[in-house]
Amino acid sequence: MARRRRRSHRPRGRARSRRPGVKPTIGLIVEGDAEYVALPQLHSRALIAGCPPMRAINLGGVGSTLTPTAIARLIAPRVIEHKVAGRMRVVICIDREDRPECAPVLANQVRVALAAELVARGYSDELVALVIADRAFEAWLLADARGLHARGLLLRRPSFHSFEGELGRERKKGVVELTTLLGRQYGKTADGPRLFRGLAFAVARADAGGGYGSRSLDKLLRELGV
Repeated sequence: MARRRRRSHRPRGRARSRRPGVKPTIGLIVEGDAEYVALPQLHSRALIAGCPPMRAINLGGVGSTLTPTAIARLIAPRVIEHKVAGRMRVVICIDREDRPECAPVLANQVRVALAAELVARGYSDELVALVIADRAFEAWLLADARGLHARGLLLRRPSFHSFEGELGRERKKGVVELTTLLGRQYGKTADGPRLFRGLAFAVARADAGGGYGSRSLDKLLRELGV
């Protein structure tokens, strides 16, 4: 005689409670493939102790000619998507690229436009943070380029300590420099996440003056709570 399957008494439709000590999942919004793969590794590979889990959405690029209002209109539906899914804390990371505005000014302009866009759609910007990578994801790798070289991840030793805010050779925001240091063509989706895993984050995020570290990376990590 077949045994009856025991029924679960958990009410249907109710979300499972989080295990003790597990932080709520952060909704992450990024603009490129490298960040989409690299940033969730902070939790999944325990690159930084205590980093919460993340669920990432890739915007697939944010044109450097877009106005802050246009950027907000691009981002707002993704913020709402996270909030509807129960991820109330949302961290957005986009690149400064070659925009003339400094990172704090650009961030403030987009933040104001995004708040207005969310309100117009019936949502709040509460617990929504915006980080501007200055100028792109590659600047975060180059902030610890000497350490990456010392750990055997870069073939050549750089002459600089940081790349924050730099456009770099050919105005490619660090891609040419990484190609030189690797001794071969830098690949954003292959090399970017791999080098990110090799960072000494205490060094890469440091803002000790004199061209050391990356303030925008430190800003991102602080918004993630680490």
